[in-house]
Amino acid sequence: MTEPPRSHHERVVLVVDDEPASLRAVRRALTDDCEVLMAASAAEALEVLAAHSVALVVADQRMPGTSGTEFLAQTVERYPDLVRIMLTGYADVEALREAINSGRVYHCLTKPWETRELRQVVRRGLERYEGERERRRLLCELQRAYMQVQREAEQKGRLLAITAHELGTPLHILLNATDLALEAELSGAGRAWIETARRAGHWLARGVAQMTAAARLREPRLRLHREPLDLRQLLAELADELRRAVRQRDLEITLAAGPALPALALDRRWMQRAFWNLLTNAVRFTPDGGFVCVEVRDEGDCVAALVRDSGIGIAAEHLGEIFEPFSVASGDPLLHGSGLFEFGARGLGLGLAIARQVAEAHGGTIGVVSVPAQGSCFTMRVPKLTTPRRTDCAPV
Repeated sequence: MTEPPRSHHERVVLVVDDEPASLRAVRRALTDDCEVLMAASAAEALEVLAAHSVALVVADQRMPGTSGTEFLAQTVERYPDLVRIMLTGYADVEALREAINSGRVYHCLTKPWETRELRQVVRRGLERYEGERERRRLLCELQRAYMQVQREAEQKGRLLAITAHELGTPLHILLNATDLALEAELSGAGRAWIETARRAGHWLARGVAQMTAAARLREPRLRLHREPLDLRQLLAELADELRRAVRQRDLEITLAAGPALPALALDRRWMQRAFWNLLTNAVRFTPDGGFVCVEVRDEGDCVAALVRDSGIGIAAEHLGEIFEPFSVASGDPLLHGSGLFEFGARGLGLGLAIARQVAEAHGGTIGVVSVPAQGSCFTMRVPKLTTPRRTDCAPV
């Protein structure tokens, strides 16, 4: 079916009245401000609405067959953006109430109306129509932009998952091969090269593990295997492991031990990964001779774990996106420094994003306070949930 031709005028007003003199009077009053169409009945008015893009309708209440209230009510579903004005020649409170409720009338004018008042009401009505159109246009643009962002985020998640999968298997084979080669009777340059290859392989494995974790955390729900966990003990173990890993860097890594805490129901594997990311992040951004301090606090309804460092800090403009994947706060990729725990080394830009998602999956939060050239303090808070739930599902 071919759509009827529609007016291209953006300020089109339809006047509906069974009295020809009234139609002409309204038309004369409004013709300088807008294009005016006329109809002598509700049936004729519906035909005009089907053929033209009408912004506002002025309808008389008293018309034979179909009243103005009934006509306006018929337009609500099909033309929801239409601005409706009703003219009534008598004080019928019930008719006005019905017009407002079922016809969504914007304004009611009593006959005899004044030209200045009619023009003012119509102008305001047209402004309302144009404002609503602009709002809808902006909303559509926002929805399209949001959908595009969602598609890009999904594509990035798929890329992470595919990349991690494609690299994981050959990397596992290479690491096994280097381990076997080191068991052979090699010496000199040959053994040195194998050891270098093995270290590089483990560095690459760390990146693949981060990509795998990030891809899993992008799923709608993360399955947590909660079990009783001494958070302070976990942090002590991680601090000891980190001290051994960076013993050549002259870093002071300490754990501030507070009062004993009850064992919390947490997923040990995910918590270990999150705090390891926070600790290694602090190490990489702290120059040799600095410190990294870990502290656990009882804050009543939650437990707070703090990782504080004396590192280079974070610029204020980057604090709002520090927990986003691949944030620019991780540094200029052109100046990216590879390595495990050296000062200035960079990862893939996923560590802090993973830490945030793990905290939120446990019903907690994570935040940061940082001053450039003075250091940073990351704080993760988790609720004091002490009842283990082996198959707890939490949104991510």
